[in-house]
Amino acid sequence: IHMSAKVFSVVNVWIARFDGIRTRVNMEEAVLLVNLTYLLLIAGVCSIIFSKLKMPAIIGYLAAGIILANYWGGASESTEILVSILSDMGLVLLMFFIGLELNLQKLKKSGMFVVMVAVIQLPLMLIAGYTVGILMGWDMVQSVFLGAVISGSSTAVITAVLKEQEYIDKDAAETIILITVMEDIGQVLILTMAAPLLVDTPAVGSIIGMVVAIVVFIAASIGIGLIFIPKILDWIGKKISSEVLLIVSIGLCFAMALLSTKIGLSMAIGAFIMGVIVSQCKFSHDIMAKTEPMKELFMAIFFISIGLEIVPSELLDNIPLILIIFGVFVIAKILTVLLGYLLGNKTLRISFMSAVSLAAMGEFSFIIAKTALDAGVVGQNFYSAVIGAALVSMVVLPLLSKNSSKTYDKVAAKTPESVHNAVMKMSSARSDAYDRAESSKRSAMLVRSKLIMVYIDLIVIAVIEIAFYFISPYIYENLDPMLPGTIHIANSILMVINFLVLLPPIINLVHNLKLIDG
Repeated sequence: IHMSAKVFSVVNVWIARFDGIRTRVNMEEAVLLVNLTYLLLIAGVCSIIFSKLKMPAIIGYLAAGIILANYWGGASESTEILVSILSDMGLVLLMFFIGLELNLQKLKKSGMFVVMVAVIQLPLMLIAGYTVGILMGWDMVQSVFLGAVISGSSTAVITAVLKEQEYIDKDAAETIILITVMEDIGQVLILTMAAPLLVDTPAVGSIIGMVVAIVVFIAASIGIGLIFIPKILDWIGKKISSEVLLIVSIGLCFAMALLSTKIGLSMAIGAFIMGVIVSQCKFSHDIMAKTEPMKELFMAIFFISIGLEIVPSELLDNIPLILIIFGVFVIAKILTVLLGYLLGNKTLRISFMSAVSLAAMGEFSFIIAKTALDAGVVGQNFYSAVIGAALVSMVVLPLLSKNSSKTYDKVAAKTPESVHNAVMKMSSARSDAYDRAESSKRSAMLVRSKLIMVYIDLIVIAVIEIAFYFISPYIYENLDPMLPGTIHIANSILMVINFLVLLPPIINLVHNLKLIDG
């Protein structure tokens, strides 16, 4: 009897423990199910409403987050934890998918044109945002992040708009979409290289070290990965099954994302690198097809997480700033893309219409803004204004793109004849240069390289002048005002140094222009 009592006592203890575990599991299941129900159903309803209004689904996801956080009362601490984990998964899968899309064969088809447009407009967009930030009285870090925010366009929104409208042919539309992919890559690099600015006192050494780490990590990862991983995936696809192939591919994606965080880089860049590597296997299209639904689901939750942090009253309070960011983005985007297209020997009409088609702020605007907000380098007003400007650009894009051809005709009709003739003369000279270049591959490569060098020279000149503009006040602060003529001597020395530093890029610019013209 005594032994039986002991046995029953032990059994009762284990039953109680099991009941406690089962209760906790049931509670966790309830939290998971309730939150996912709220998140997905509200997001689905909002997206249906906005799709009927001819607006992107992304706005519906953001609206769902705003409703949950401000009006529904369904968001809680558990919601924030769950959404944070799932949105990180969405970011990783998005970057993996972008890497998969960057098939090197597709990139070869468009040649260097897509790369040239991205390389030309990304730095100029960064400079435009930085300059506007400084003019508004922001500090250096905030201005850099403003430039980073406005530098890219939305792949998802632009793809949806191009599918609904037929004002641009299929080849031109594919080129535009590929440019947005290249912009995403550029923004990943910008975000990673801007990481040292998220600390209180960024040092030049830390920035250089970060850039070196990025280059070494990318080169080593791609170099080693391309040797082994595509072969392994090809073997799995042939000998095992497509399900196992997908599991291994996603596992490699998260493994590379983890590795990149371990060395102090963004998990986004690791996921992207693995996407590029996996894109070289024979079954990459199958992996893309099966990854896309997962990416769409978790990216929806990512945008919901953005919406959870938006307060409608703050959007209303920041309308002037929203309009400034939106205006700077649209004007700078159209002008910089137009420049890239014109240097790529595209017609003025196609260049303008393509530039207008890229005037929707990208998904990475939210990622970069959220990163800066979480690090405390920007305030809630900045974050809300970025979200508001992105929403405005997404809503306005269909209208802008639909009327781009009519807008071009009206602008061309009202342009003064002297300006029109000058533009036509430059276009003719550019076309003649490309025509002469087509006679041989060597001369074609020479013209392209010289055009790129001209662009680089212009960027170097602009950077030098900006640097002198910001360095001068620090020099004047350290001068002794009691010494006679100190300010005048300093001015003269700075002017001489500025001239000497500018001289090499100016000479190189003139030399390259002569070679192109000759």
